[in-house]
Amino acid sequence: MEHKKISETAVKIKVCGIVQGVGFRPLVYRAASKMGIKGWVRNVGGDVEIMAQAPKTAVDQFVLELKENREQRYEILNIKVEEQPFCNMNEFIIVPSGVAEEVSMVPVDLPVCPECLRELADNSDRRFGNPFISCMSCGPRYTIIEEMPYDRGNTAMKTFPMCTACKMEYTSPKSRRFHAQTISCNDCGPYLLYRDSRNPEGDELSDREALKKAVMVLAAGGIVAVKGIGGYHLSCSPFLEQTVVRLRRLKGREEKPFAVMFHSVSEIRKYCDVSMDEETLLKSKVRPIVLLNMQEDSMAPSANKGSICCGAFLPYTPLQHLLTAQLGPLIMTSANVSGQPIIREDDCMLSCRDTNLDGVLYNKRKIVRSVDDSVAKIVAGSPQLIRRSRGYVPYPVFLQKDTVPSPDIFAAGGDLKASFCLSLGERAVVSQYFGDLEACSVMEEYKKSYQDLSCLLHVKPGLAVCDLHPNYHSSRFARSLSLPVISVQHHHAHIASVMAEHGLNGPVIGVAFDGTGYGTDGSIWGGEFLICEGKEFVRAAHLHPFPILGGDGSMRDGKKTAICYLHHAGLKHFLPDERSRIITAALDNKINTILTSSMGRFFDAAASVLHIAYENRYEGECAILLEREAVRYKRLHISPPSIPFLITEKKDLLELDPSPFFEAAVRCKEPEKRGALALSFHYETAEGIAGICERLRSRYHTSDVALSGGVFQNTLLIEQTFTLLKERNFRVYINRLVPPGDGGLSLGQTYLGREFLKTGDI
Repeated sequence: MEHKKISETAVKIKVCGIVQGVGFRPLVYRAASKMGIKGWVRNVGGDVEIMAQAPKTAVDQFVLELKENREQRYEILNIKVEEQPFCNMNEFIIVPSGVAEEVSMVPVDLPVCPECLRELADNSDRRFGNPFISCMSCGPRYTIIEEMPYDRGNTAMKTFPMCTACKMEYTSPKSRRFHAQTISCNDCGPYLLYRDSRNPEGDELSDREALKKAVMVLAAGGIVAVKGIGGYHLSCSPFLEQTVVRLRRLKGREEKPFAVMFHSVSEIRKYCDVSMDEETLLKSKVRPIVLLNMQEDSMAPSANKGSICCGAFLPYTPLQHLLTAQLGPLIMTSANVSGQPIIREDDCMLSCRDTNLDGVLYNKRKIVRSVDDSVAKIVAGSPQLIRRSRGYVPYPVFLQKDTVPSPDIFAAGGDLKASFCLSLGERAVVSQYFGDLEACSVMEEYKKSYQDLSCLLHVKPGLAVCDLHPNYHSSRFARSLSLPVISVQHHHAHIASVMAEHGLNGPVIGVAFDGTGYGTDGSIWGGEFLICEGKEFVRAAHLHPFPILGGDGSMRDGKKTAICYLHHAGLKHFLPDERSRIITAALDNKINTILTSSMGRFFDAAASVLHIAYENRYEGECAILLEREAVRYKRLHISPPSIPFLITEKKDLLELDPSPFFEAAVRCKEPEKRGALALSFHYETAEGIAGICERLRSRYHTSDVALSGGVFQNTLLIEQTFTLLKERNFRVYINRLVPPGDGGLSLGQTYLGREFLKTGDI
C-alpha cells in the first residue's frame, strides 16, 4: 500500500464550460478507461467534476487530452486541478450528479448530428425514420431542461421510460448513446401525432401515418402547424401564392417576408447567392436563419414580398429533415399571431379553429421554454446577429474579469425586440428574444422567463439596470423587483454593448443610430455620436434635430415624418400630402410636438420623399425598402450623385445635416433616378459618419469607433461605413455576439451596471 501511495496521485478536476449535454462524461469515461485511471465523473451545476487516481504521468496526459478537445464536441473555459488524499478505487465510473450553489453554464439546443441522420435514412436501422432520433452529441437541451444538472430526470424526457434496447445503449460505454439523456426510439417515444384541424373530433393519426398525412396536406397546398423544439412553426409551400396568402391571414402578418427552410445548401443555391462564410454560418451548430441575397424571386410573390433577401435556414430536427426531404423548401414561421408570443403549448395549438389551418403535427414531449429561431447574416466578413435565440441562448457573453467580486445583475433591456440579461461575475447570459413588450401576453412571457432563468442559473440579482425612458414596461418591471436600480441612457447602452463584447474601456467614439431612444434632454435621440469611457458618456455630435408629431407613435407613419422634416427644412413648396395643412399648423403651434435627432426617422422621410415607401407596416419597413432600391442600383455599377451632408457646430456640439440630400430628392421628378438617390443617401450617411468621427478623433484623441443601434442592421450602410472608417485608420468595432438593435441593449446595460459598481456610484 505504501508503494501505491507513492507511485499514484489523486486529484479532483473541475471543468467549466460547455460540458453538459455534449457527451462530455462518456468521453471522459472512455479516456480514463483507456489510460487505466480510476475514479469517477459527475455533473455538478453546469460544470463537470472528475476524481482521477493514477500515476502522475497518466493523470497529466489525461488532463492534456481533455484540454486538446480533438473531437471539438465541448468547450472548456477553465480547468481547475486540486490534489486530494489518496483512496483505494478499483474502476472509473459515472456517478449521480451533485448539487451546486451556482450554475455556471446551461447547454444550448443542438441540431441533429450526421451519425443520427445516417441512421434516420437507413431502413435496416431500428431508428429508421424516427423523428426524434438523437444521441449524446445532438438534440434539444435548453428547451427541455427543467433544472440543472442536465440529467434525464431533470428534463421533459423523464415521462418517456426507456425500452430495453435503449436502456442497454444508455448504460453501454461502447454506445454513442451512453448517458445520452434524450435517447429514444420508435418503441419508447415520443411519438408523432397528427390532428385534422378541420375535423378535430376525428381520429388522430400516429407515427408514420401522421407524417404521411402531414406530407400529403402540405403537398396539396395546405398549412400545417409543426411542433419543433422551442415552439410550433406554421409550415407551407413557398411556391403557392394562394397558400401563402392564407398563411398571412392566419398569422395576421401583412408584409414582412417569411423564412424558408431548405433541405440542403445545394438546394438554397438554386434560389440564393451563398458565399463560403454564409455556408459556414448556415451549417453551424446554431442553424440560424441566414439573410441571403436572392438570385431571382421564383417563389410566390407573397412569400418574400419583393425583398432582395431570403431568410434561409437548414433543418435542425429529424422531423424537419424528413419533411424537407420529401417536400423540398418549406416556409417555417413561428406559429403565433404577429406580435404575440410563440406557441409552445399543445392545447393552445390544437384548439386553434382558424379555417386557414389544415392540421397539427405534434408530439407529447413538453417544451419547457419557448425559443424562437435565431437570425443572422454576414457583415464585413463575419456573422452579425439580428435575433439571438435558439442555439445561442443561454450561452453567455464573457466580460472582463472584475478584480473585486460584484453582485449578480439583472439588466432589463428595452421594450422593442425585448431580451433581458442576467450576469454572474464575468458571465452575461442574454435571454431569448421576446418581441414587443407593449403586448400584455409578451410582457407576461418576459416576466415568467425572468423567474425561470433566474432559478435555472441560481441567480439572485443584487442590482437592476434599466432604460432611462420613464414609460418602458421593462423599466417598470426592473423597478418592481425591490432592488437598487440604475437607469441608463438608451444609446449609451447600445455603445456599451459593443464595448462589452470587445473588452473596451474607452474612450470610444460611439455612433448609435436607431429609431427612438429617450434622451437626457427629454427629446427623442437616435442619431448620436457619444464619447464613452467607463460608465460615463459625453454627447459630442448628433444628427440635426427636427420637430415631429406624436412622439413614439410617429414611427409608423413615414409620410407624416417627411412632412415634418420638409416643413422644418424650409421646403414647404414640396409638401406631399393632403394632411400637410393640419400637420404644419400643429408644428407651427407646437401642439404634440417633440424634437428628434433619429436616423431611423430620416430613413423613413427619405423613403417617403423618393416615393419608395410611406408606412412602416412592420418595424423598419421604409428603411428596408430604401436599402432594396439602393442595392438594386448599386448592382448596375453606376456611381450615384454626390450630395454631401452638412457638418456644422452649435454650442460645442457637431451636427450632421442631411438637408442637401432632401432638397435634391424633392426636386427629382424622374422615377428612374430613385435608386441612384437611395444609394446616394446611404453613401452620404456613411461619409458623414466618417467626417464627424475624424473631427472627434482630433478633439478626444481616440481612434476607436463603435457602431451600434438598429439602423446598423442595414448591411449596405454598415459595410460602407466600416470601409470608410478603416480607410481613415480607425479601429472599428460592431456587435457580433448580440444584435445591434434593441436585442443587445441588456448586454450594454449589464456592462454599465458593472462600471457603476466599480466606482461605488449606486
